[in-house]
Amino acid sequence: MIGVAVERDALPSVLTTAADLTIRFDTPRGSMIGRAIRMFTGRAAPTEIDDKIAFGLEFHDLVAAFRPNSSPVEIIERLRRASPATRGAGTAERLPNLEGAIEYGAARTWGISLAQDLADYRAGRLDWQEVDRGAVLFSEPGLGKTLFARILAQACGVPLVAFSIADLFASSPGYLDSVIKASRAMFERAAAVAPCILFLDEIDALPNRATMSPRGADWWIPVVTDFLLSLDNAVAGKRAGIVVIGATNNISGVDAAMLRPGRLEQAIEIIRPDHAGAANILRHHLNGELQDADITDIAGLMDGSTGAEIMMTVRGARRIARYAGRKLERDDLLQSIMPIESIAPDALNRICIHEAAHAVASLTVPSGILKRCIIGSTADAAGRTLIQTDKGDLLTRDSVERRAVVLLCGRAAERLLIGNAGLGAGGDDESDLAQVTQFITTLHASSGLGDTLTYITSFKEALAAVRDDRELRSKVEQHLRSLQGRAEELVHRHRDAIIAVADRLRMHRQLSGEEVRRIVQATSERSDRSHQSLITREG
Repeated sequence: MIGVAVERDALPSVLTTAADLTIRFDTPRGSMIGRAIRMFTGRAAPTEIDDKIAFGLEFHDLVAAFRPNSSPVEIIERLRRASPATRGAGTAERLPNLEGAIEYGAARTWGISLAQDLADYRAGRLDWQEVDRGAVLFSEPGLGKTLFARILAQACGVPLVAFSIADLFASSPGYLDSVIKASRAMFERAAAVAPCILFLDEIDALPNRATMSPRGADWWIPVVTDFLLSLDNAVAGKRAGIVVIGATNNISGVDAAMLRPGRLEQAIEIIRPDHAGAANILRHHLNGELQDADITDIAGLMDGSTGAEIMMTVRGARRIARYAGRKLERDDLLQSIMPIESIAPDALNRICIHEAAHAVASLTVPSGILKRCIIGSTADAAGRTLIQTDKGDLLTRDSVERRAVVLLCGRAAERLLIGNAGLGAGGDDESDLAQVTQFITTLHASSGLGDTLTYITSFKEALAAVRDDRELRSKVEQHLRSLQGRAEELVHRHRDAIIAVADRLRMHRQLSGEEVRRIVQATSERSDRSHQSLITREG
């Protein structure tokens, strides 16, 4: 009797325990491929074959490369072409180096450690149980979670087996049994090419059982449960060599059972790149162009932009150069970021006043570390004031209120210095008003720093809670009105500094935190001298 299976556990236990001989087939290395080529063609390969050439290829992929009357070179070339396709990347794709991908922050640090662990595992220096075998990457859209998975696979020298949860339906009729079979086949595909990275995009598309609607529970619970069992087999060592990475734009939607120790274990946030990260992404997309040009200030303008936005900027700059019939120039990038006369003067003035007020307030309240003020290229893109949270600033009622005042100062400055407030302070869940509402609701509804110790809701659900609870909404509104008054007092007191920063922003479109600090200090010194001169004359 002979048993054949992708995994030993799939065979009957009586067969595996009674077997006289057990043979495990691993991914063939370069030397084995070379011997197969010699046997098939009667000729040796002209050069040494890379050990990674068959990574990510299944048996039928290997067989398809060995065609009648083929030379060793032709067979090797077919294998090379097939391997990247199986990993989910095109042969022409140019990926950044993980070591240099500083824009990925904590994900990069984790990835470098994983690459070393996998190298030690393949060399027999590390047991699989000691390797980090799972993680979930989460971020807002456009920050490169899928790209990071490809970069990581390249750094680890292993195949990338990429799926999205939608693939489970696209590759099957969509019935319960067929979706479960597709889910199991996905893990079996990864097991066949291990060691590998199994990348699962949109992992939050599997419903969270804690918040699942009863209407769909009967269908979804078997799917989620079977998925978790397959995940256990993959990361708990039963299928050695599979690192499972999930990705989501909504970490709160991921079933908590997926993140427990022994499964995906940890959630790693990918945040918007800072100045250095933006410069790194910009250089990557420039691909060797403008090597001698100083792009420091241009990267500053893109501080906090997504990788996708930076890619679009470079694409726009190349279009400008192409239409002009010349090579790319530094000014093309500037024009792509900030088209000439792209914002009407009145709108630009309002945006500059708004952002200048945030910046000056962050220095005078104080709250956080002011990094940069940036004015976007369109009225819709508006501006950004980047304030880094001071890690030494404990979250007390006072510190939360200071953050709220800084956020409210933009709207207050529009009212006091222009005469009315625009829509820029509100509009969506990321707006100034949404953030201060969330902060102040948390004081009253979850942190015990308001008028009650009762826990009503979490920080993430604060906006929903204040919409549904009239009494809570009344408390929050009263508190916000008081903070708005403080913001208006601050704007009145630092009016000259806000106007000076806004004027400079209007001219340069971006200012560093240090530049804002110098403007505020110079304005304060002029005010002191004027005040002293007035006292002297009156005396």
